This record gives sequence, structure tokens and C-alpha cells, in this order.
Amino acid sequence: VAGASFTLTSATGPFTCGMLPDGSIETYDSVTAIAINSGDFTAAGTFLGGFAPSADICSGGCGIEVISGVTLSTAGLNGALNFDITSITVATGATFQLGTPGASTGFKFSSAVTLSISGHMSFVGSGGYIRLPPGSDFNITAGGAFSSAISVSIEIFDLLTGLAIGPLQTLGTLISGGTFTLSVSASGSVTIGGTAAGVSSTTEMPATPSIGG
Repeated sequence: VAGASFTLTSATGPFTCGMLPDGSIETYDSVTAIAINSGDFTAAGTFLGGFAPSADICSGGCGIEVISGVTLSTAGLNGALNFDITSITVATGATFQLGTPGASTGFKFSSAVTLSISGHMSFVGSGGYIRLPPGSDFNITAGGAFSSAISVSIEIFDLLTGLAIGPLQTLGTLISGGTFTLSVSASGSVTIGGTAAGVSSTTEMPATPSIGG
């Protein structure tokens, strides 16, 4: 709330403390960029403090927090997040737009990431896959949602070779009405679960790598 006070007695390692536009104070045990204005991932004005995440800032890994009422676009990343973002958290009432409108190349995360969606995540490309490396997680909470104008799949890929690991994981065009979890182990095996419509609990082991999309 406005007028709140915060006393920091000690901190070790990566740490972020930010005062949000509503006067509330948030703290994170990581270097975290907080999206407080709707805009692109590459625009400094999108984020608290006026700086956009970059390879230099995130050399040791960064988290991204999208607060309620904000839409964060990734169009300016041109289909790939090529530096170390370890987590992206989308609050209730926030939107995370993945991909570039009209682009058929999909979107690739170049390091393991945890996507935590309590708001809305949308895939806005016209084709391609969402490419995730081993060690990644994709979680939608009850009340959160994923949508896409086209049926889209997740492709797991090897960071060293760039080749696909195992079968595609189909998300379709809508996940809502319950929870959804997709967890990728270090070896590339995929475990899916949740209560959203059409979701069934499965575990698929990695197969021989093949050339991906």
C-alpha cells in the first residue's frame, strides 16, 4: 500500500527490491526485471527502473515478473530469447505474448526457464513451435490460461546440438479451466499433468535427437 515502509537488515547473493506503481513493495531472491508498463521485452520503459533485460545484466540469470494489468510482448526478440532468463512469472490480470505476429519461426528459449502463468499467455506467431531446452517447466495455475490462434506445440531440443528430443508436445489453441504442468527433466523426458480440460497425466522418455522445426 502507499506509504508502506520496508527495512532491509541483510541480504546475500542476488536480490531485487522494487516499489510498484500502487505503492506496494516486492522483493525477490534473484535479479528480477519487473514489467510495470505494457510494451516490448526490449523496451527500457516497459520495466521498473527504466532498463530492459539484456545479456550483460542477466549474465548470471534473471527473472521476469509481469504485474497485473500489463501486457509484455516478445515481438522485438525476433523469435528467440538468447540470454539467461531463468523464470517468467505472469500475475493474475497480466498477459505475456510469445512470438512475433505474422512470423512462422516460432519462439526459442536458449536456456532452461520456468514459466509460471497465473494470468494469460498467448502465442501470437503464425507458425513454428515453442522450443524449450531440458530443465524447463511450464505451469498454468487455476485461473490462468494459454491461447493461440493456431494449434501450437512445444518442442524439446538439445542445447548443444540444436536437435529435437522426443515427440512434440501439443498444446492446441486453448488451455484453461484448470491447472496445467509440463516439466522437462535434465535428460529431456517430459511429464505432463493438470486438471484443465483435455489434459492427461503422461511421462514420455527422450528419443534419439532429430532435426527440429
